[in-house]
Amino acid sequence: MEKMFIRPWRIRFSDCDPAGIVYHPNFFVMFNNLTEDWFREGVGLPFLEMGKRGLLLPVVSVKSDFFKPFHIGEHGELRLWVSHIGNSSLTVHFEFWKDDELRVKCEEVMVFIDSVNRRSTPIPDDLRAKFKQFLREEH
Repeated sequence: MEKMFIRPWRIRFSDCDPAGIVYHPNFFVMFNNLTEDWFREGVGLPFLEMGKRGLLLPVVSVKSDFFKPFHIGEHGELRLWVSHIGNSSLTVHFEFWKDDELRVKCEEVMVFIDSVNRRSTPIPDDLRAKFKQFLREEH
């Protein structure tokens, strides 16, 4: 069964530029925070534990679209889902909604790396099974 990892999100003063809208690099911080929450709560592997397992997960590709700005104090909903699980890579999608309006979307490709030899390594089977719960086709 496919599902999304969803979190309500409030735009804070620290997210914004002098015009009062989110400074675009801060969306990537929000997406990274959501990824960390997803690993801890949705996958069951806090980032600290991933390090203890000898795994790193750098982002190797990012593609994003910004449709409408978010302003200080606005509430939205961040959504995360997976579109591809490769041998060592994972394609994760983020969407940031305000009510029924998609305002920002992003696609990141992450690659599992062995922390000792710094080379790509296959996704562990237990994680692959958890990722499959969030696997869905793009819509």
